[in-house]
Amino acid sequence: MRSTPTTFAQALGQLSERPTPALIWRDGHDRVELSGRVLVNWVEKSASLLVDELDVESGQLVTISSRQHWRLVVLALAALRVGASVRFTENSADDAAVHAALEGHLKVDVPAEHVMAVAAPALAFACEQPTPDPVIDFCAEVRSFPDVYMGLEEPEDGDHALPEVGITHGELLAEAAGAASATEDSTVYLPLTGGWDDRALLTTLGVLLRGGAVLLAANAADVTPDVLAQEKAVPLLAD
Repeated sequence: MRSTPTTFAQALGQLSERPTPALIWRDGHDRVELSGRVLVNWVEKSASLLVDELDVESGQLVTISSRQHWRLVVLALAALRVGASVRFTENSADDAAVHAALEGHLKVDVPAEHVMAVAAPALAFACEQPTPDPVIDFCAEVRSFPDVYMGLEEPEDGDHALPEVGITHGELLAEAAGAASATEDSTVYLPLTGGWDDRALLTTLGVLLRGGAVLLAANAADVTPDVLAQEKAVPLLAD
């Protein structure tokens, strides 16, 4: 019997052992399926980018667009991996080390120290349009980083993980488990009509911790009854 992870790094370690689907993304006819192993590889690469290239330190703030995209989920998990706090917003904040948003929706004049543009097409290797200096093209940069994060930045239990809801890194796994406690099906569809937020991130993490998979979509119209049947997914009902 597997032990219950007590740290975020341990939780990712367990997730990396899964060859089965963990995150599924639908955008029109595009479909991306990430196994636990592949998802963690993306998270680890992104964590290295945040620390090694952008000098993100434990306790700093990373702001992320609330628009739905699987790469923004990866970046949120990567920020937590290195001990940063995560806030979902389109406008960033004066004290943000990094702000990440989808190309085409990026505000380059946000006050974050570093700004990253994320390609919108599901499997793009780079943004469709050249990014203006000093904006960083996430997809073009992240591929060069190792599959395993070797940085020294780690979460401190008392630091905020999700400051908008007052959750610390030490509370993160328990809160995630609680957020997903009502989900019993192996694949859960999160119909995020209001955009990505803390609750969605906690639920996603909680589902992954218990061995399930999460289905996300760019638009509600992308998830028809036929799609739900194909994915064997059950929508998560709003509280």
